[in-house]
Amino acid sequence: MESKFKEGLYRLTLLLTASTVLLLALMPHSAPARVILVLSGLGMGSVGLGYRRLPALPDSAAPIFLAVLLTTLLWLAPEQHAMWLWGWAAVIAMPQPVLLLLLHSLLAASCLWQVTHLTDTTAESLLTGLLLVALLMLGLARQLGISTLWRGVSSRTRLMEHLLLWSGAQLKIDLSLETTRCEREGSHGELLLLRSPSNCQPALAEALVASTRSYESCYQADGQTLAALLINRNAKEATLRRNTLLASLPSPFQARFVTLAPALSLDTQLAALERQEKPVVVLEENK
Repeated sequence: MESKFKEGLYRLTLLLTASTVLLLALMPHSAPARVILVLSGLGMGSVGLGYRRLPALPDSAAPIFLAVLLTTLLWLAPEQHAMWLWGWAAVIAMPQPVLLLLLHSLLAASCLWQVTHLTDTTAESLLTGLLLVALLMLGLARQLGISTLWRGVSSRTRLMEHLLLWSGAQLKIDLSLETTRCEREGSHGELLLLRSPSNCQPALAEALVASTRSYESCYQADGQTLAALLINRNAKEATLRRNTLLASLPSPFQARFVTLAPALSLDTQLAALERQEKPVVVLEENK
C-alpha cells in the first residue's frame, strides 16, 4: 500500500499549499494578484481533495495552477514577488507529463529573466540563475524518482465520473503487502472478487466503494471483475461484515471471498471465479 500512502502525503501537501496561498490572498496585493492567488489556491485545493469518493481535477492540474500563479506574479510585479521565483523548484518536482515539464522549465526561465533585471550586478544575476538551475535540477531528480510511482497512481480505472478504482496490477502488489501486514498485526484479511456483466459494473462498483472502509482499496481486476481487500479484526467480524456487504450490492453478480495467505494467487482465483457456478463462494483458507 506504499504508493497510496505516498499519494495521501502528496495530497496533504497540496492542501497545505492551497491553504497557504489562500491565506496570502488576504494580505495586501493588487487586484490581479489577489484574483490569481485565490483561483490558484482553490484549484490546488480541488486537486488535493481528489479521492476515490470525490470528483476532482486531474492530478497534472496541480503543477499547472502553481506555474500559472508564479508566472503571473513574477511578470506582473517582479520587484514585489521576487522571492516566489524559488517556487519553480517545487513545480518541477511535482508529477507531470514530459511536455508539461518542458513548458514549465521555459516559464521558469522567463521568470528568472524578469527577476534578474532587479539585481545590481551581472554577478548577482549569474548567482541567482545558477542557484535556480541547481534547485530545478534537484526538483527534476525528485520528479524522475517518483515518476514510476505516479504512473501506478495515474493508471486507476475511471468507471464513473466520480469513481476511481485501482488497477489489477496494483492489486497484485497490494495482495502481497496486505498479506504480510495481516500476519504481522494479527488482523483478518480477505480478497473479494465480484464478477458481473460489463453494463452492471458502474452501479456495482459504486456500491462496493460505499461499503468499504477508508483504509481499504477497490480495484478493477479485469473487464468483468471488481475486487476489494477487506481488513477486519478477526474471522467473526469478517463473517458479519461479509453478510452485510453482500446485502448491499445490486444484482446480478458472483462473489468470491478468499482469506489472505501467502499461497494466494490472484490469477488462480480469477480463473476459479470464471468457472464458478454458485453465486457466492467463501474460502476461509487458501492452501
